[in-house]
Amino acid sequence: MNGSDPAGLGSPPLVLSFRHLLTDAVSTFLDEASMSCELTADAIGELIVTLSRYREEGAPLFPMAFVGDDLGQLLEHLGGHDPIAIGIGPRSRATIQRALKQCAPLGQGRWWALYLLRVPEGFAYGVFRTDPFPLAETPLERLRRVEDRGAGVVGVLQLADNILELRSGGGLCRHVYLSGARVESASPPEVMDELADVVTAGVTTHSRERARGFFRRVLFEVMQGSHGALVAVLPRERAGSTLFVDGIILPRPLDIVALLERYHADPTDSAGTAVRAAAQLLRGMMATDGITVLRADGCIVGYNIFVRHPETLASQPSVVGGARRRTFEVLCAALGTELTAAFIRSQDGDVSCKRV
Repeated sequence: MNGSDPAGLGSPPLVLSFRHLLTDAVSTFLDEASMSCELTADAIGELIVTLSRYREEGAPLFPMAFVGDDLGQLLEHLGGHDPIAIGIGPRSRATIQRALKQCAPLGQGRWWALYLLRVPEGFAYGVFRTDPFPLAETPLERLRRVEDRGAGVVGVLQLADNILELRSGGGLCRHVYLSGARVESASPPEVMDELADVVTAGVTTHSRERARGFFRRVLFEVMQGSHGALVAVLPRERAGSTLFVDGIILPRPLDIVALLERYHADPTDSAGTAVRAAAQLLRGMMATDGITVLRADGCIVGYNIFVRHPETLASQPSVVGGARRRTFEVLCAALGTELTAAFIRSQDGDVSCKRV
């Protein structure tokens, strides 16, 4: 057989792998973060790939994971408490897999996060307690505010399926796409920030930042879920729209900002419970079919809402996708008249926010 024949039995197929490219990119990132180490770069590469679509017993999990050299310093930067040591192993991919298997299920509901400490033996790993309160910054949000690029902490978080954030101090950040997603489009955090901006655009200045934080965190948790979602944002003072033909409009819009201000003025257990309950209510509404309707003054107006689709929409070649995408196109066509913004989270994890 001709030895030059690439299809011949004597010519093994070429192997194309992104692993070495990812490891090289992580290694460069660690150099910039003053945490250079080839073994750490390979381990973080494994962490990224494994977290990209992490599941246990078929259920998706979204643990926050942080790598550092000093546990006290790591907890100070991230606002963590009550660390619990779980195990130790060599600085290898196998240790990363074991640490995730043992710790990731503990991180559901934002209560606990995974830490990996670089020690002479390899990685010592465990979990630390975080604050899941909707008005409290997440550990990754706190890391985004750390000004020192040599802070000695690296965080990894799955933003959506196959999209992850690799973060250290001093604004050092990489968004890692392990799919065919268009990287030139806005990142999931940017989309969530934009939607939170619209929903709180009519909130008074002194209350706006608290309200933005609340909506940004709750919406981000919804975005990580396995289901799609649609949001329509009404101008302030509006109680509904002629677009809506079916669904549940609340008899009285739920004023989220009033709940947040009540807690800010008097942070009692009762006021805190009301804030947590409102966050859970919004998550539940967005998990139903149809559209969740919010308002530009931070109010929840309705959910499980449906709109009438023009007969011409289904035949338009520019509209690609199912019923949720077509509904999104209907909402976008009403921007500037009935609505101030429209948001979609598709079943495959793509997110988009259109606004006036």
